[in-house]
Order: sequence, then structure tokens, then C-alpha cells
Amino acid sequence: MMDSEASSSTTLTSGVFDEFNTQLQANALKTTRSALALPDDVAFHRSMDSAFSKDLDIFSSRVLSLANKLLALTATADVTQSSRSKGKGKLENQDDVVDNFHSLIVDSMDQLLERTDICLDEFLGRIKPPVIAVNPVAQPVRKTAPRGHIDPVIQHASHLPKPQLSFKCKVENDDVPWYPTLPHKYNAQVPLGYMYHEDDADMTDASVIAPHPYRHEITHIPYPERMFQGTTPLPPKDFADTPFTWVSTAQDLQSMLAKLRRASEIAVDLEHHSYRSYAGFLCLMQISTREEDWIIDTLELREELLGLNEIFTDPKIVKVFHGADSDIVWLQQDLNLYVVNLFDTYHASKTLEFPRHGLANLLEMYCDFTPDKRYQLADWRIRPLPKEMLDYARSDTHFLLYIYDNLRNALLDRALSRNQSRDQSPSSTPPHASSLGHPAHALIKHVLARSEEVCLRTYEKEVYDVEGGSGSNGWDTLARKWNKGALLAGGPGVGVGGLQRAVYRMVHRWRDTVAREDDESTRYVLPNHFLFQLAEQPPADMAALLGTFHSIPPVIRRRAKELLEVIRESVRNHLSSTSPAPLPAPPPEMPILVEDKQVPNQEVVQQESSPSKLWIYVNSASSTVATSSSSLFGATLPAASRSRSTATYATSKSSLFGDLTQRTPPKPATNENRPEGSQFHDLVARINSTLVIVPSAPKILRERKEVVLQEDIALQTSTPGAPDMQVEMPYVPAAQRRTTQVVEDSIVVVGQARQKKRKRTKSAPEGVEPSLSAEGSGPKKTRQQGNGSKDEPGTFDFSAVPNILDDNPNTEDSKKKKRQKKQKNGGMFYGDFPAPPKAHSELKRGNQSHTFRQ
Repeated sequence: MMDSEASSSTTLTSGVFDEFNTQLQANALKTTRSALALPDDVAFHRSMDSAFSKDLDIFSSRVLSLANKLLALTATADVTQSSRSKGKGKLENQDDVVDNFHSLIVDSMDQLLERTDICLDEFLGRIKPPVIAVNPVAQPVRKTAPRGHIDPVIQHASHLPKPQLSFKCKVENDDVPWYPTLPHKYNAQVPLGYMYHEDDADMTDASVIAPHPYRHEITHIPYPERMFQGTTPLPPKDFADTPFTWVSTAQDLQSMLAKLRRASEIAVDLEHHSYRSYAGFLCLMQISTREEDWIIDTLELREELLGLNEIFTDPKIVKVFHGADSDIVWLQQDLNLYVVNLFDTYHASKTLEFPRHGLANLLEMYCDFTPDKRYQLADWRIRPLPKEMLDYARSDTHFLLYIYDNLRNALLDRALSRNQSRDQSPSSTPPHASSLGHPAHALIKHVLARSEEVCLRTYEKEVYDVEGGSGSNGWDTLARKWNKGALLAGGPGVGVGGLQRAVYRMVHRWRDTVAREDDESTRYVLPNHFLFQLAEQPPADMAALLGTFHSIPPVIRRRAKELLEVIRESVRNHLSSTSPAPLPAPPPEMPILVEDKQVPNQEVVQQESSPSKLWIYVNSASSTVATSSSSLFGATLPAASRSRSTATYATSKSSLFGDLTQRTPPKPATNENRPEGSQFHDLVARINSTLVIVPSAPKILRERKEVVLQEDIALQTSTPGAPDMQVEMPYVPAAQRRTTQVVEDSIVVVGQARQKKRKRTKSAPEGVEPSLSAEGSGPKKTRQQGNGSKDEPGTFDFSAVPNILDDNPNTEDSKKKKRQKKQKNGGMFYGDFPAPPKAHSELKRGNQSHTFRQ
């Protein structure tokens, strides 16, 4: 059948298509009926008949092969999907048919049928092409910044030798002040070495007062007129179309200077390295004009770049920087270069109130360029530089002049619009025209004034402040950045916090000293988080010190013994300086003996003793007895009397001791010389009757009642002295208790929390015992006729019942009574109604066998 279909398919024409379609549907129907006739347990028949199993496998392979051919044919119907679906939509075995039937077969057939409907609609004229074909403009694909981490070798090239070792002028990391050393002053308006005075200063910042060779030229600059005029921004050329020069020789430097002298604006940027140096140094300088880009190797031409002052100090050439606060200082520190006529695009974006002010944001806003900021912290000492790092360095200045043009136009437009709105507002008073000049130049002049402040910055060495920890490299500044309150200046000087602070200061100073000696950054010598960890948990030995680090820094590996000694010395100095002084011995206290005096049928008031001494005897020339407080004078003693040891304060008469002028101070009463006689007893009685101590709150001691153990231990239910209060009952062991027999005709109440009402029958005639029934089902008790109409219950014998303090309370009787009560009531109670009979409450289970005992 397959061969006939294949032969007919080769000669298929439009005339025989109907016959072929009818035959194909009949064969498909026949195949479906045959498949449905197969039994469900095909696997069982396969295991019983090997020939059947072999034929079934062969037929399954033919079906899978045919299905895969049809899937491949379906994929070629859609040109857009053919490349992606090639080799993916394939059935390998029976599991693929079960799992991927919908995704492979159903989806492919849906796409094929949908494609057929579209072709039929086009053939029948239901879908017509548009009269005018409009080709959509291809949108430019925006480049996204690459993600991921750069090579660690590029970020920290630890294998490189230190280039500062080959500098002609050796690096000095001491605290000696730095001064500019210019051999020649280009574009000078005042001679080199001109002494500035505070009267000449237009600004009050401390950095402005510092010596600056070009201070006069910066503050008295005549800006070119073109800076205050709008212009059409010139888009920058592509990197491939812009000439680029790597400047590493003196000849290339001179060629670059010749081209820069003819420029009217230049863009400048720097790349700095500070990880393997204490003060840091410049590695690259990027300069761009509107026609060409240069990258200068400042490591090779460090001593020859002084000639750039001719360009940088020329007031007719605009120098465009972005965020030049650090760049101005680095140029002075390493190259003795100064800048006149600076336009800082950072301050321009601040004046225009942009949401973000970074160079990357300006590049995205104006140039639609996203720089690869992964190389912002790369190690720029690497030589030769990879192409990616060169492109990143060029991008910082290649587009900067185009951004400068746009920002300048925006400043002019913003200032003009503000001036127009101010003129239209009747309430506002316009500023004087002579003070601001043209109103459209106001914002540009503001940006230039801020840029002048940046140019007047000077390089100053950071002096290490041992005591206060101030400055950018101070220990107090670092503790504030990391929010370490216990380590700040003015923190605790004692305790654990004081010890941590002492260790932190010593280790921080040691780290700064080592960094200066080795010309390394403090972060390279000892990272900040390890510094705080050593301060908070000072190590006691070398093993604890090395165990603090996950990977030991190279400098610590060489100087571990030195660091450990510094930590130990700081701990010893702190402990020796904060050792507590011996406390003075307390003066002997003089006891006052007071006899106990019981007051019958009264509440006894007990006072807590005051922490201060009750009586103070002052040994003076007169040998008088004085008290620190008196009921007459209170506790207010003159300051002079407290400050002098010989001065005394006493009263001549007292209500307790009488006339004190004729008395001598009493001696402490001991067992050997205790006074005898009526005078002592009289004194004790007067003390007990008149002494009242007020400061402490009184405590009321309840009167205890004496419990008498008689032959029948009974406890009275009422206490005359303290009504409605729980009475303390003594504990009697079970072996010593004596049981009493209860009379049958008496009613015994066993400590019920709430008395239940008893139902009594009507009064019976004399001689007949009335019956008494309690609530529930309980035995009936009889009672004897008393003298009164109401019989009070008898006294309960507590010794006859179990006690919770006994070792083995008798609980068997109570359990037996509860069990009998449950059986009598017929099941457990839940709610207010009894449970159903037991036979109906049990769960019925089937398929269980039971064994019955005969």
C-alpha cells in the first residue's frame, strides 16, 4: 500500500487529486479501525509471541519514520520557522508520542491548516494587498552595556612591578608640606612667585588662600565671546572614522601639542591608580578635539608633560572636564599642571537640575552611547592596554565636546526663558542689569564661577592626626563611615569599649605607618573590615591572628609578628592605665541594741533599716555626739561643716538624750562591757517609745495564730481577728494522723467550693425520720433531730482524707467510683445529652477475623 501511494504521489496531478484524496481518507479510516481493534494487553501478547513482538516493532518503526517525514514537510511550509524547527520536532520512541504529541503533532497541523486557509483566501481574492506598500523604517538597535565580571588580572594586576620605583622624582609619603615647583609660568598675567593677600581673594574657602601659581589668572580671566553664543552641535564621528594616537614618546607629544595649539576647545579626562600606592599616581591622560583623539602614557612621559601648561593655561582654549574636582588635584600632584578656563559639565548638569549627573547618563542622553563601566576600576598600569580598555578611555572624551555644545545651548535657553517669565510676572523685581549683564548669560556665568572654584583647588598632603583622628585618613573618620560608635573619638575609655578603641587606634596607626614605608594603600596593607574585626576581637596569639583572615594579605604575611606585638602592647597599656585604685576601708559601724518589745492585740509595724548610719559620732576637741539628720533641723548641714574634718554640728539639747553638754560620747556596747542597771533599761525603753524612721515604707506583719495539735485535729472555720482570710493549716504526716469514725446519722460536708442546695421533705411527725436526697443519684442520708429547726454541718476531719503532700495518695477508690458511675449512666456524656448506645457508636469494619474464647 505504501509503495502504491508513493508511486501515485509522484504522478499526482490536479485531475486525479480528488480520487487520491478519497483513497487517502479511506486508508486512514481503515488504519484507525485496525488500531482500535488491538487488545489493551498488547504487552502480554508481546511477551508470549516473539514473532508478533518483532512484527510490531518493525511496524512501529515505519510509523515513526513516516510521522517524522510529515513533521519535516510541515516545518518547510513556514520559511520563518524552518531554521528553528529543523532537527527539533522529531519522534524517537513511544514515549515521545505520548509526551510530545500536542506540541509536535497538533501544533504542526494547526500551523499547516492555518497556512492553507491563508493561501485559499489569497487565491479567492478575499485578502488583497495594499495599494501603496509602506516599508517600515528599521529601528536602530540600541547597544546595551556588557555585563559580567572582568578578568581579575585586568582589575588587579598583582604580577606587575611597581612603576613608581622607576620615577625620577621619588615618591615622598611623609608629612612635609607640598609646594608647587614650576620652572616656567606660561600665559602669566602676574610673575611667578607673586604673593597674594586676603584683600585680593574673591572667595573665602581655605583652599583658595593656599599658594596657587595661577590664582590671579583664574579669577581675572577674559572668557571668549563664543562661549556665550548658541551653536549647532556637531555630532562626533565614529571611533573607526576618528584618528587615534597613542602618545608614549617625546616626538608624539610635540606633534600633539602642535595640533592642540590650533584648537578652540579640548576635552580632557584622567585615569588614576591608588591601590598599589599610598598617595596614588596618574596612569593615562585622554585628550580629544573635534577631529582627533589622543591617549597619553603618563607613566612614560611623567617628566616631559610639563609643556602641557602652555595649552591648559591658555584662556582662549576652553578645557572641558566632567567632575574635575579630583582631576585638578592629581594634575598638580604628579605633573605640576594647572588649568585656566575650565567648563565642568557636572556643574552644568547640576544647574540644569538633571535627575542624574554622571558622565554615563549624559552619554546616554545626548549620544545614545552606553560605556562599559566594568573598566572604571581596572588596573590602568597594564601595558599594553587591551582594546576594550582603550575604547573605554577614548569614550570619556570622544563625545564630551558634543555634550558641551548641547549643555551650553540648554543653559542659554533656560536663562532666557526664566528672564521672560520674570518679566511677565508683575510681582517680581528684576535684578540690576549692570550686575548680571545679559540675562541669557546668567546660567553660563554661574557654571563658569563654579568651575573657577574647582580650578583654585590645591594639592595638600594629608597629615595623620594621632589624637583626634580627623582628616580623610584618620581613624575617627573611618569609624564614622562604618558607623562604629564605640570606636569614635570621645568614646568610652574603660571597659570592653575602651579596650577595643585602644586596639583600633594602635592598629590603624600601624597600618598607616607601614603603608607609607612600603608605598602601598592602607586597603592593600590591611582591609578595613579586617581592621575592625581585630579591634572588636583582639587575638591573643599568632594562630588567632592568622585565623582572622580568609586569605592573608601579603603585607600581613611578612609582618604578622609585628602586628601581634602592636595589639598586645595596646592591650597592656590600656589595662595598666585603667587599673582601679584600692577603695578606702569603711569606718566601723556602731550598733544600737534595742530590746524586743511585744505589743499584744496590735499590728506590729516593721521599718527597713536605712542604708546610712543612724548615729554619727564626731571626734572633735569638744567630743560631742551629733547626728546626720534631726527631727528638728532635718538633713541640711552647712557645706563648710561637711568639708572640714574638725568642724562638728550638734544640738545642745535633745528630746531623747536630754542635755548633751554634760555627757560624754557613748561607747559601743559589747559582751564584755555592756552597761548594767536601770539607766540602760530606761534608755532602751525611751528609744522604743520615741524612735520613728520615716524614709522606708512600712511592712505589716500579720498576727500568727498558734495551732494546737489535740487528740482530734480540728480547724475553726472563722478567725475573729482576720475575717474572710485563708487560715494557715499545719501539715501532719499520714502516719501520725488519727482517723475518726463518722456517725451514720450525721451529715459530712467535704470541703466543697460551692454549697449545693439540699432538697428536704416536708416536716414529718415526731418520731418518724424524714428522708434526705441530694441532687443526682446518690445514697440517702438520715439526720437526727436537733434542738433547733436548722441543723448546722459538723466539723470536717482533714486528717482522714488524702493529702497532696503524701507520697502515695489513695486514688483507687475515686477511680472505681467514677468507673461505676460511667457504667451506670450508660456511656460518656458530651454536651447536655448522653451519647448514643455503645453498639451504634462503634465503627463497623469488614474483612476482619475474630477469635472467640469458649
